[in-house]
Amino acid sequence: MPTLNSAGHIRRSLGSLTEQTCNRFEVLIIDGGSSDATLSEATQILSQSSVSHRIIVDPGSGIYRAINRGVREANGYWIYVMGSDDRLLSPDVFASFLPVLQGAGPRVLVVHGDVWIEDPGYRYGQRWDLPRLLERNISHQSAFYRRRSIQHLMIEYDESYPLYADWDYNLKLLAQGDFEYVSLPVASYACMGKSSQNVDERFLADKEGNALRYFGWRAVWLMPPYRFALACADAPRLEFRAQSLLNRMLWALRRSWL
Repeated sequence: MPTLNSAGHIRRSLGSLTEQTCNRFEVLIIDGGSSDATLSEATQILSQSSVSHRIIVDPGSGIYRAINRGVREANGYWIYVMGSDDRLLSPDVFASFLPVLQGAGPRVLVVHGDVWIEDPGYRYGQRWDLPRLLERNISHQSAFYRRRSIQHLMIEYDESYPLYADWDYNLKLLAQGDFEYVSLPVASYACMGKSSQNVDERFLADKEGNALRYFGWRAVWLMPPYRFALACADAPRLEFRAQSLLNRMLWALRRSWL
């Protein structure tokens, strides 16, 4: 959990963690140097529970540097990233997902459910493939990430993207392994963070090109023609035309088969 001056709402997020019926997890708080009562609030709440926890202060860290630090410091098999203003929807969320995580095949890098978007109020998630992930992002509040495999692949959040590094992270992971969907709500997303209220123009400009780099030749088959054309627009003209033609042909076959 990355935190920075979160005293006003951290009680709700930590409270939903400490009430979990399955307590086989550790809470790692990576604080960017709060000047309010965030750390004392967190210490009080966690010390009164049976949940294992650590608090690491990393002054000046942004959200994605904090998450990268948390992944490196973690000991568990799976990582769950939670905002300090989010909350798990019920006390049995972790208990419900535990058998799925334990039974996930070795190629599964992400197990995810759905989230409840508080404003305006709707359930968000379902299954993801590359075309859908190029349109919208997976809410990290819905996802559990396999730590050891991700570290072995040396995949981290790209801190040069100030708001959508998690979107880029999910594209990298989808290129390397499988995502397993469970039709269960996980958390309530408060939509109070910067990424829900602003736009990361740099990532949006890079998105299709990044997907082409991550997926390689598979992108010709997996990316919709409009997205693929954006991805290879900077290629030499003849190469661009040949790639685009092949992509359109394969995509037409893909749609007919599916």
